[in-house]
Amino acid sequence: MALSCHVDMISYNLIMFSRHKVTLQHRSRWFVTLFLLFLILVGLTACKDDNPVTTNEAQPTAVSDSSPAVTVPSPDPTALPATATAVPPTPTVEPLAALVNDEPIYLADYEKELARYEQAHLELGQDPTGNYRATVLDALIDRALITQAAAKDGVVITPEMVDAKLDELRAAASGENNYTAWLEANQWTEEEFRQALATEMVTAQMRDRVTADVPQAVEQVHARYLQVDDAALAANLLAQIRAGSDFSVLAQQYSRDTTTAPSGGDLGFFPQGALLVPEIEAVAMMLQPGETSDVITVAGADGSENFYLVQVIERDAQRPLDATMRYNLLTQAFDSWLNTQRDQAAITRFVDTDA
Repeated sequence: MALSCHVDMISYNLIMFSRHKVTLQHRSRWFVTLFLLFLILVGLTACKDDNPVTTNEAQPTAVSDSSPAVTVPSPDPTALPATATAVPPTPTVEPLAALVNDEPIYLADYEKELARYEQAHLELGQDPTGNYRATVLDALIDRALITQAAAKDGVVITPEMVDAKLDELRAAASGENNYTAWLEANQWTEEEFRQALATEMVTAQMRDRVTADVPQAVEQVHARYLQVDDAALAANLLAQIRAGSDFSVLAQQYSRDTTTAPSGGDLGFFPQGALLVPEIEAVAMMLQPGETSDVITVAGADGSENFYLVQVIERDAQRPLDATMRYNLLTQAFDSWLNTQRDQAAITRFVDTDA
């Protein structure tokens, strides 16, 4: 449907950046991307602000004519018989999936979100993989943390702002019937979808506030590297480079990184925090143009070792960040902020997501 295509475009600029082709490019998770992906593929259910947790304090209710009377024996055998007494209702508490700073995430909302997540994958011809139950619950917890922080910061999304966004989506749907059909296909009520849009708009404002100080230009180095799994070979290649051999030619011949080897190990320009192998990045950031590192030994999680050489081609003290690099810095800034929110929060999970 037209609406589906339009909503896909809302998050295109965020999602596309996770598909960078350079092997060493950083790809950390950013909740905003996950939230928007949920909104596009499966949607987020509304918070039940109008459905507070019921306490165990039962409220007195009138007894209908058909209600049975309960006779309470008097401790004094000479006392008059007790009169009929109303039976207090059994208190009910809606099951919870989690509590986030005493804000409930209801089990029904979690299960609905889980169903949407599974449905979205099935529609794409995929089976959900990994511990996606934990992914769904963590996303709902993160959403609660973001909206709580937004409330403290005075972020306000008015009904008029939500109306304007809904009008855009209705227009994109090319008709009310298409819009309604899309809601039904994705298991949304109108009010739930309004709440989801409002939450997305709050998240966008918090994202902008948290990442406002991320610069447009930073110091970057242009470097190339090669990777081998033999220490003696690495030492031999270093000796050849220092004797005048062309680094890029040796990278094409020997580097095990099949992505960068064809281009002579060229990593392009990158800032601090961009590479997946921090040992290489740390050395590269210290080298001057034309300098080649010593052999860099990096142990893998399985105990195996890889050996690297890196050579800096040029440096730029204030190079504008391309879209992917700036996205990565935005991601790091937001992740850091969100991690702080998690660390400072009181979070209780009631769902076994490993089951």
